[in-house]
Amino acid sequence: MSGSVAFTRMAALDLLPYLAAGLLLVAGASKVRHPDTMADVLAAIGLTSARAPLVLGVLEILLGAGALVVGGFVLWGLIAAVYLAFTALLALLHRNGANISCGCFGRTSTPIGPRQVAADLLTAALAAVGVFVATPGLIDADRSHAITALLIVGIAVGVPALRRLHTG
Repeated sequence: MSGSVAFTRMAALDLLPYLAAGLLLVAGASKVRHPDTMADVLAAIGLTSARAPLVLGVLEILLGAGALVVGGFVLWGLIAAVYLAFTALLALLHRNGANISCGCFGRTSTPIGPRQVAADLLTAALAAVGVFVATPGLIDADRSHAITALLIVGIAVGVPALRRLHTG
């Protein structure tokens, strides 16, 4: 296998965690814009502060943007952990019969169910790829501008598709 083909395959693997980070960024922005939609989920675990959804949204934005720009196994590991925590929370709430919106994407959020649990688990796996292949950030990567541009297009197309998977 030539170096160019291996490099292109590695860049394709890099897209997977970028999708998880991009989705986290979009979810965070949705929470900042409509923090009230996340309030029910947070109240179900005892977080009743009116600022909690806003703080969570800002943290999601910072983590998603940081991973997209800088990358590195620590940030990808944190994103995977966040999605695993979301998975566990949604699974627990679903199991306990909570009839509330997941609060993930502001007003377009859907009721908690197996689909959201599976989607969060899949997204955690996408982020975990970044840990195992040491995905760099878009800016720090030692790749051609053409490959970076293709990755950005992949993110622009893939994040809305991944969001639809989460919301149905």
